[in-house]
Amino acid sequence: MEKRILAVLSGLLLGLFICQLSVYSSSSKPQLAQAAQQQSQYTLTVTKTRGTIYDTQLTPLTGGNSRWIAAVSPGMETLSSLNQLFPPKEMEPILSNFQSGIPFLLEIPTLVSVPGIQAFSVESRYTPDTLAPHVLGYLDSSGAGVCGIEKGFDTALSQNQGKITATYHVDALQRSLGSQAPEIQDTSYLGDSGVVLTLDARIQEIAQQVGEKYLNKGAVVIAQVPDCSLKAVASFPDYAPDQPATALNAPDSPLLNRAFNAYTVGSIFKLVSAAAALEYGISPDTPYTCSGAILVSQSLFHCFNGGSHGAEDMKSALSNSCNAYFVNLMQMLPSSRFLEMAKQLGFGQELEVAPGCISVSGVLPSSQTLSYPKGLANFSFGQGELTATPIQITALVNTIASGGEYAQPYLYQGLVDASLNYTHQQTPEAPVRILKEKNAQFLQEAMISSAEEGTGRKGNPKEVGGAGVKTATAQTGQYDDDGNEIVQCWYAGFWPAENPQYVITVFAEEGEGGGATCGPVFREIAEKLYALQN
Repeated sequence: MEKRILAVLSGLLLGLFICQLSVYSSSSKPQLAQAAQQQSQYTLTVTKTRGTIYDTQLTPLTGGNSRWIAAVSPGMETLSSLNQLFPPKEMEPILSNFQSGIPFLLEIPTLVSVPGIQAFSVESRYTPDTLAPHVLGYLDSSGAGVCGIEKGFDTALSQNQGKITATYHVDALQRSLGSQAPEIQDTSYLGDSGVVLTLDARIQEIAQQVGEKYLNKGAVVIAQVPDCSLKAVASFPDYAPDQPATALNAPDSPLLNRAFNAYTVGSIFKLVSAAAALEYGISPDTPYTCSGAILVSQSLFHCFNGGSHGAEDMKSALSNSCNAYFVNLMQMLPSSRFLEMAKQLGFGQELEVAPGCISVSGVLPSSQTLSYPKGLANFSFGQGELTATPIQITALVNTIASGGEYAQPYLYQGLVDASLNYTHQQTPEAPVRILKEKNAQFLQEAMISSAEEGTGRKGNPKEVGGAGVKTATAQTGQYDDDGNEIVQCWYAGFWPAENPQYVITVFAEEGEGGGATCGPVFREIAEKLYALQN
């Protein structure tokens, strides 16, 4: 039935063309001259290009999937060709374009080469598996950046916009004069200019693949040592930037960039406590005997699961993640020195890693809060009011791995023109020494001990160079339907253990524990980084 309808419609269209031809042939010469004077141009814009976002190796992070867009001049030959490309039901709306005689654009399933049809390969901005969508952001219906790099560099990505146009000679009714091929102008190459990020597409892909395997809600951040340039920023769950609307009401908030959001920290913050004590001059050999809890102002502060660690020094307390040791330790120095160390390491501050990409400040307790013994006790092992982002934790670990110099994490590398020559290169902020080299070395050794024989054993990539790590299982004060407290889990460290190259931070918004939930993610990422280099 559909084929019969299409045949009738095609026949009517053919009749229309014949009638038009008869009218033209019977026209007087003065009428033809007048019509010629009324001829004009009609331009179809096939596509407009937007600047490309690149990784550090100039591998495009945007674009990828191509589709065919055809500029069609109505005529019987083009109608016949399209009849062969589309089934009858899909041809019905196309036929209305032929009746007007005006050139039009049409997406076609494959390349065709016939008179009246000019086909162009056009790239989609995103693909379903676009890397780093939380960093890149997405566009609104007008093609403007809504968030992320797309918004932060909207001007740079949209200026000098390239395009492909097809210009036809048409009559006064804008009907194509079929004997003349359109004039094609193609400046789409201008879309090769754009923004270069520090991300490495290969490492980003590793972070996303491994993180998705283990984490329901969380983040993975990988940074280069010592400059803290971000090589991967992944948030879970993921979303497709070509379909952001579907993620708006999806469960678990996939549009939220958890790498830039702040969460309770827990025991990873003991690295800050230890750093503050060491810089104040307290010996790493300072002893303490842990009985599983410590009494402060009539309140007991317990170690994880109430376990007793016995006789310890600072190194073993870090390795075993002893809460009581650090509550006791932080009573030995002014709380102002402790708070200042946290600030110097980037806590409590927004971090703009690139225009449009800002890691939130998190929360540092006030000096007034720390004036109360209970407030200081909570702060000693990363509980209480304290919150921080995976980006901030990455900067902390990088400071230790780099020998004591704090480098602000950064994501933006520069701008390139259409020939991929840099027109601007970003200069990272100079690192600032926060820790004495010997103190940073001590913390490295303590973190290596944690990976080898402490709470970080489950994530230690010992077959590919080992690591230095710190775990955390942070209480939230929130409970699930079964009455179990929801905990936020961390596993952060440097790899390999000797001459660190990367900091890897793994965060799980919910989990069983830092080592159990996040450790396998760290280990597998380190193994894949090793394979990438060998």
